[in-house]
Amino acid sequence: MSAVVEAPAGRITGRAAGGSRVFLGIPYGRPPVGALRWRPPEPAAPGIEIDATRPGPAPPQIHRPLPPWAPGTRAQPYAEDCLNLDIYAPARSGGPRPVIVHAFGGGFQGGSAGGLGIDGARFAATRDCILVRVNMRTGALGFLHLAEAFPGLPQTNRGMLDLILALTWVRDNIAAFGGDPGRVTLAGLSSGAFTATALFGCPEARGLFHAAWLMSGPASRIVAPDTAAAVTRAFLDETDVPAGDIGALERLPVGAVLAAQEASVASDLGARNAPGGRTLGIVQDGASLARHPRDALQDGAGRDVGIVFGCTAQEARMWYAAGIMGAVDEARLLQTIRRFEGAGAEAARDRLRAHHPDASPRRLEERYLSDVIYRRPVIESAEAQRRGGGQAATYCFQWAPAGAHAELGASHGFDEPFVFDTPVPVMTDSPADASLRQEMSDALLQLARTGRPGWAGDRVFGDAGAAAGL
Repeated sequence: MSAVVEAPAGRITGRAAGGSRVFLGIPYGRPPVGALRWRPPEPAAPGIEIDATRPGPAPPQIHRPLPPWAPGTRAQPYAEDCLNLDIYAPARSGGPRPVIVHAFGGGFQGGSAGGLGIDGARFAATRDCILVRVNMRTGALGFLHLAEAFPGLPQTNRGMLDLILALTWVRDNIAAFGGDPGRVTLAGLSSGAFTATALFGCPEARGLFHAAWLMSGPASRIVAPDTAAAVTRAFLDETDVPAGDIGALERLPVGAVLAAQEASVASDLGARNAPGGRTLGIVQDGASLARHPRDALQDGAGRDVGIVFGCTAQEARMWYAAGIMGAVDEARLLQTIRRFEGAGAEAARDRLRAHHPDASPRRLEERYLSDVIYRRPVIESAEAQRRGGGQAATYCFQWAPAGAHAELGASHGFDEPFVFDTPVPVMTDSPADASLRQEMSDALLQLARTGRPGWAGDRVFGDAGAAAGL
């Protein structure tokens, strides 16, 4: 059955089923191809008729086999023409309802609005809200720093600017779907959360969202321009594109873009995230991002935005379980810590070992990376928000799967399906898991409806749950 909405963007036709209305692949930006490939996004032209019955393209990315415990993604096309969004709304009349805009994770190299860790139709129908899931550029197309090699391309963070444009589209159109443009909550996981948090350093984003739920993506991991320029040089070394030749860069086949991207960034979690690490991500380029978001929060950029910062108890374990990290001995452990601590590496290692005297080098490295990349910055970001006069709450998610996947612990991203009340393969049918999903999604909806982060005091959600308050 069709669902039709008359919005400023055009007459949008989606589908109605199971208590929800679903609109897929709505364009919010012009196709970023040709002369627009490496440039900031431009708004989509209003359409008289927009068919929103099928998924739009996800951003180009390298596809890798997923482990059996991962939720996976829906069947969908992948193309550079990826500036589109999906909207999930209750079928019943009512409103204006709170709006939650979701930014996907994927290490700044993958991901899409089609991740099955969130059942958008079910969530909107049962939680009486509007859910918007955004596709945006990622990888080199979204974040390769080009300003030094190509002076005509000064703005680096194209994927971040895509998110700002999507939020602008939501502000202008979401009322037609029953949403309240004055109650928009921005939620994200990992690279999506890092991108969302960066918006506090962008005056252009001010007023586009009123609350934020940020999972494993605090106000950190901002790449310095010289580090980003080194990655760009490595990228260009993998191609036949000379510095300064924008036309050649525009003509580079997308497969060659992905291959050069793969060769120029690190896969090791420590090497990617340490200062000076070979990675793609948000760059403080002085054009699209003028201020570090943590500094902006401390100066009051989030004063009117309620924020929840979250992490999981064993963030880094997923990378070890997936076989990405390799063997870890004492020398490798110290090398990893030195990337972050410099001359203080041995003292930091000794403190870590004192807290975990029986842990192996691999387990110590995992604990250290979980702490330095995620947990510490979560605390520091919340403190910056509070110093700036804003409201912030924090949580550390401690639920772990049972049975065959118990070794995964509370890995990176395991909180997201609980926050969005979506059963996924690593969960059980137990009342405890269902209760935890209910309570965490209640906290998200409280934030979306009222703008107030947190819950009634520091507490534990569920029987096995998520310790709130770090």
